Amino acid sequence: MYSDLMKELDELRSRTARFRRVALHLHSPDSHDWGHGGNPEDNNRSRFYTEDGAVVFANELRKHLDMVVITDHMRCGFASQVSTETENDDQFVVLPGMEVNFRPDAALGCTRIHLLILFQEGSTTHAIERLFAGLPNIPADDTLRTGQEEVTGISLCDWVERVHNENGLCIAAHVDNNQGIRCLFRQTSEETLKLFSDAGKQQLEKESDVPENLMKYLFESGLDAVEITKFSHSPHYRWICKYDGKIKWIPTVLTFDAHNVESFGRNERVTHIKMTHLGLEGLKDAFSFPDTRIRFPDNLPSPPSPRLLGIEVTGDGHSFFEDVTVALTENLNCLIGARGSGKSTLVEALRYVFGYNRSLSTLDKLQKSIRDMQKSNLNGCLIRVIYRTSSGDERILQATFDEKSDYSTKVYTTTGEYLDVADVEASGEYPLRLFGWSEIETLGRSPAHQRDLLDRLIPELAPVLSKRSELRNQLRDNRGSVNKAVEHAKAAFKRSDGEIKRFKEFKTDFDKLNTPEVKELFSALDLAQNKRRMLQQIKSNASNRIEGFGDPEKLGVQSNLEAILAGADQSLRDWWLAEELQRLAVVAMEQDIQGFVRQAIERLRSFIVLVDQHIKDVDREIEEVQSKLQKEYASDTSKQKIADLRANAEKRLRHVTVLQDNYKKAWNEMISVLTERKEITDNLAGIQNEIAGIRAKHNKTIEEKLNSFLPESMKVSIEFVAGGDTVDFLRAIEPLLRTAIRYKARHLNRVVATHYTPVAFASMLGKGKLDDMVDKNTTIGETVSTFTVDDVTNISRNTNPFAHDEYADVNVLAEDGKRLEAVLNLQEVNWDDHETILLNGGPVNEKSPGQRSSAMLPLIALSEKTPLVIDQPEDNLDKRLIGNVLVKILAELKEQRQIIVCTHDPNILVSGDSEQVVVLEAESDHRGKVLLHGSIDNDDIVRTVLDLLEGGAEAFEARRERYGNRAGLLS
Repeated sequence: MYSDLMKELDELRSRTARFRRVALHLHSPDSHDWGHGGNPEDNNRSRFYTEDGAVVFANELRKHLDMVVITDHMRCGFASQVSTETENDDQFVVLPGMEVNFRPDAALGCTRIHLLILFQEGSTTHAIERLFAGLPNIPADDTLRTGQEEVTGISLCDWVERVHNENGLCIAAHVDNNQGIRCLFRQTSEETLKLFSDAGKQQLEKESDVPENLMKYLFESGLDAVEITKFSHSPHYRWICKYDGKIKWIPTVLTFDAHNVESFGRNERVTHIKMTHLGLEGLKDAFSFPDTRIRFPDNLPSPPSPRLLGIEVTGDGHSFFEDVTVALTENLNCLIGARGSGKSTLVEALRYVFGYNRSLSTLDKLQKSIRDMQKSNLNGCLIRVIYRTSSGDERILQATFDEKSDYSTKVYTTTGEYLDVADVEASGEYPLRLFGWSEIETLGRSPAHQRDLLDRLIPELAPVLSKRSELRNQLRDNRGSVNKAVEHAKAAFKRSDGEIKRFKEFKTDFDKLNTPEVKELFSALDLAQNKRRMLQQIKSNASNRIEGFGDPEKLGVQSNLEAILAGADQSLRDWWLAEELQRLAVVAMEQDIQGFVRQAIERLRSFIVLVDQHIKDVDREIEEVQSKLQKEYASDTSKQKIADLRANAEKRLRHVTVLQDNYKKAWNEMISVLTERKEITDNLAGIQNEIAGIRAKHNKTIEEKLNSFLPESMKVSIEFVAGGDTVDFLRAIEPLLRTAIRYKARHLNRVVATHYTPVAFASMLGKGKLDDMVDKNTTIGETVSTFTVDDVTNISRNTNPFAHDEYADVNVLAEDGKRLEAVLNLQEVNWDDHETILLNGGPVNEKSPGQRSSAMLPLIALSEKTPLVIDQPEDNLDKRLIGNVLVKILAELKEQRQIIVCTHDPNILVSGDSEQVVVLEAESDHRGKVLLHGSIDNDDIVRTVLDLLEGGAEAFEARRERYGNRAGLLS
């Protein structure tokens, strides 16, 4: 269903940069040392000297590599022939080259170095021979050369310039071996050093400084790269120059130096080079961006996952985009265009699809402007986001913008199959971090948001935070159970107009009449009556069970369906009545259930009949006892009075005792639910302590990581106080302390928040035991605030949620439950660790917008591996901070996570080495389109950056300055 869309995205990504397998030093079969170290039988060269030998050789190479440079010693004939055969191949390219013996000066005696010379694919031998024009002792025809000839009489700088003038590249070969230039440079004497430097003797560096002299020499010679034997040697060619304090970088490549067919498959020697164009021009571009374009087997990054593959917006005559498709690559994507060209509209389309409109309230004043933009530009738009999950599945997230609905996204496979995903964010399968215009600076104003971002840098914290969230949800769920139990207890106390409060009165009355003598007289009657009460309770319980079953005929699962079917069309009715009803065997299942219930009801009814028989037996027993008593006091009126009064008192007491028993049962149920709640709050306190410990353990490492992205003038630190985020706690405490003298002026709520958590203080209130608070204090300014004995006594008297009613002789809720409600509310108060970022010693939320943004950017970029979308991150930053902070972050992190940036700053594209630049154009005030896709290597993209973005030329020049006078984007 979406095959055309997927194909279009692939085509739009065709001009982006990707890593290719490259070998820059490989010998041809006519090399004098071909087959050295290999199996002669497997390295039979005769097949390469047939008419199609160049094709055969190229086919051997393409099995293992994407691009090869053939560089024989002082010869290039076969290399040129093979290169011509692959010149028009988009998937495999051979560059002709040569390994040149170069002697910088005759005074060096036996010292010579090898240089690899690389030429444009398809270059002829004649074109390459121009390099040697005017040089002595080198035959004009390479077939006459032995391979031992040397280039002499020319300085290295001049030789490199000559190569560049012929549109070639020059690489210092195997510089790390015993004959390499690095080793020679270390061992040279002061006299030799003079030959490599124009500096006078007084400027020669000490022996310990020779490595930088060498770096400076190689850098200033204009060499395009150096060939190294180990990945670990690469950092030697990246350094901060002592002369100007700037970072310098010479590209490095692994020496491949293959002399036989077996060596073609040495993956551990392959250099992985990111190129948009496979060929010499692509190689030049890569050498202009070595820190992002050149990787070795030891540091080749895995493609960031998950990631967005693209976005499609299909609108109508009233929307900003009528039909736009944007393809995204896995690393750095930059959306550029004049203001009003639609960059932010695409960001807001993503916000809507991923359901982030539901959290717009956290953005305060930005909320209205975001909704206004969406309403103006996205009305009538169908938005599709193509997403590749971390498991490699490709999904279509689709939503039609509806200003009255914050979420309406549906998920499909690329074949059009609908997937039941209720919420793309909650599912966890489609993560995205999106920061619209000014949102980063806004996040910096909130310590809570800072803490959330810091938490994302600690993977082990995620499950613990999830457990805390689960406990808080349990606490909220328990509140419903507590409220229900409280109301049940209160209702039980008030039943029969609160007659329970006469329990003490009725018991006293009965005890006065029920003397030992009277008790003895009525013992048999009391026993019989108690038997009857027990049997009556059993009967009542059985009757309640029958009522609980209800009418068996109404137990079917089809209840409430009639309302649906009544308003349904005939097709739905036919589907249910003619198909689904039979397939589910609903009628048979309902009949089975009804049968079981009828059996249970009949069994209970039979049981009730049996209990009734036993009750009748006890009734006869009561009648017999009463008849016997009647006879005993028939002639004694005083006993008759006592009997009557005792019976009346006993009846009243029995009635109120039933009320009391029912109330105690309700009270115990409430206490049981509160005990469950106490277990939850204890677990919550424990998990919060665990969270604090994990945070404290990692904060030092996080500080170091954040500071690695910031200039020396900006020092970030983390202020951490376990349990110190007590804003809500302080507000909730105040009403509970109101009976203490001048509790506000004395800041007693601060004392409580300093020494207790909300759940701990709530537990103390619940027990009515606050003695521990005496003498607890905290310092506020120059004043020490302390709890006195009177404070604690008064607070305890007025906050204890439980009391004892002496008339009913039961525990009750003080103030009809209002105090308990205050304790419950306190248990649910959120508290957390205080954790905020300090910039140069001051809270970042108190800094300028630019400083806030600078401090927050590393935090946002480092926090996760999920795709990151930022709209105009350069806003509020000056040029220095963009270069020192933002560009460094994007360039270093784009291999770990996909980054999508809307920007007006050319430094982000150029220094960040954007793999995909999407150029948008405003056709009018209310209409935009996509003009171009492509990497920063493409000429049309470069021209657009120069024409469209202020400072574009300066950005390219700054980049070229960093890597020397090599062939680059503006050459």
